Amino acid sequence: MTVSLQDLRVKIDAIDKQMITLLAERFQLTEEVGQYKAEHQLPSQDAAREAQQFQKIAELSEQHGLNPEYASEIYRCIMDVVIARHQELLMKVKV
Repeated sequence: MTVSLQDLRVKIDAIDKQMITLLAERFQLTEEVGQYKAEHQLPSQDAAREAQQFQKIAELSEQHGLNPEYASEIYRCIMDVVIARHQELLMKVKV
């Protein structure tokens, strides 16, 4: 049985919805982390934590047959947004 292009797109749309839901949940949690860091005058970026995260992302990517470079690029974008937001929160506390 052949799957139609429309069927494939419906499946992709469902996955996109799940991804956005999870991304929103992740951003809510990172917002809380940013507020904590700002309140405690911690730096907005943690290089050691980032290195751990990228290592885990690479391992998970390989386990699922995904090119680790692709996943790392996506996570770099996510982390850049989070770090920028943490910097904003830190600046608000300093003012």
